Amino acid sequence: MNHFKKQEEEPLYMLPRYSEDLKGNFNSQIFDMLPTQIKGALGLVDNQNERDILLLGMLTVMSGCMPNVKAMYDRRWVYPNLYTFIEAPAGAGKGILSWAKMVGAPVHQYLSEKTRLAREQFETIKKEKIKQKDPDASDLKEPPFRLLFVPANNSASSMVQTLAENEGAGILFSTEADTLANSLAQDWGNFSDVLRCAFHHESIDLQRRTNREYLSVEQPRLSVLLTGTRGQLLRLIPNTENGLFSRFMYYSFPAVPSFRNVFQANGTDVGQAFLSLGHFVLEMYHFLNALGQPLEFHFDENQSNDFLNTFRNITAVTFSESGVPILGTVHRLGLMAFRISMVLTMFRYYSKVDRQLAVKIRIQNQDYRIAMQLVLHLLFHANVLIADMQGGSKQLLQQTKMTKLYNNLPESFNRQEAVKAADKLGLSASTLTRYLVNGQFERIGQGQYKKIIIKQTDEQLSNEQMSNS
Repeated sequence: MNHFKKQEEEPLYMLPRYSEDLKGNFNSQIFDMLPTQIKGALGLVDNQNERDILLLGMLTVMSGCMPNVKAMYDRRWVYPNLYTFIEAPAGAGKGILSWAKMVGAPVHQYLSEKTRLAREQFETIKKEKIKQKDPDASDLKEPPFRLLFVPANNSASSMVQTLAENEGAGILFSTEADTLANSLAQDWGNFSDVLRCAFHHESIDLQRRTNREYLSVEQPRLSVLLTGTRGQLLRLIPNTENGLFSRFMYYSFPAVPSFRNVFQANGTDVGQAFLSLGHFVLEMYHFLNALGQPLEFHFDENQSNDFLNTFRNITAVTFSESGVPILGTVHRLGLMAFRISMVLTMFRYYSKVDRQLAVKIRIQNQDYRIAMQLVLHLLFHANVLIADMQGGSKQLLQQTKMTKLYNNLPESFNRQEAVKAADKLGLSASTLTRYLVNGQFERIGQGQYKKIIIKQTDEQLSNEQMSNS
């Protein structure tokens, strides 16, 4: 089933597969296909938005915990690292991402402890050499300061230094995007270019004015997980022109005017499930670090063909209907989908007790399907945010209104109800008429319409993509 059919008339791009939920919540089938341990942890979270952002957060954190994993994409080696931004009003529930951070906490603690021991040993050796008046004492080099989570309140030089000491790897994690925005606003802290280069693993070179020290990081492997309000996002990335916007996966959701049942878990510490998952990730991290050569991941021929056909259709439709602002996002969503597939298949591969050690590993079909489903949701959220940006597409703004119109109308309705809903959104009568004729509606009588609701069954989803391996 192809939801990217071009329209000959005025663009009427209904964001694909959102007929059931135009707020962009992830399809429940995505969670059914996840690896068992991940599905188990997320199954403890019943709020839909929180479950969605935890999945993105976990994928992002795990993408930063997979050394020696690579793949060939667009004629260059790429690694699993993902960039994610969760946008929502204050108090909407973004803080739950602290659980996603727990997935990487054991790796961070391991690296921190390793650093502590190395520095203690360094200090002991240095003191002994000084005591013996050894002239080589001043030549001793301090051990690198290893860590997983990189602080967002950083200067460009400090950021590069941190990556250099961590062999180019790390996770930039901040629950307040303003922290990073404040750094980017300063001349000394403007490492927006560092983030842009790191996304594509391009070398980062920097020369400090003090002591004319030269820093270089070859093939940086940085993952980024940020949260913030709409205002914080727009302060950090005011438009789509500098390329930083298109490097992120986005999830945007509104505040819910209700008070949650804070006693619902009956004393259960859900965070422990994510910490337990983190200890499993640490084991995987050690396994990967000990490999003599990296694991190479790849699509098979069927996956490659389906991937190319899907993204060619997405590109054609989004460009013709939404213009240039969304194009960079679509292109990089292809790489994001590939990286999501790598993360999931790597996790699934390590989870097998009877796994066979191999150099080249094919992406699992269910992981490919999860990634391709997520792409459509991520495209939806990127569309919503671009419409609100400086120089954002007027077409996107119009399409967002059309999407809201669809969402505000009942399953069956008359012309008068449609006009009333359109007036609230500022849609003209002529636009409404064209939309009712060419959009996601069916005329069932004189002045009577109903929504065309697209629902995919398990069988349809399997036929559309590929069956599980």
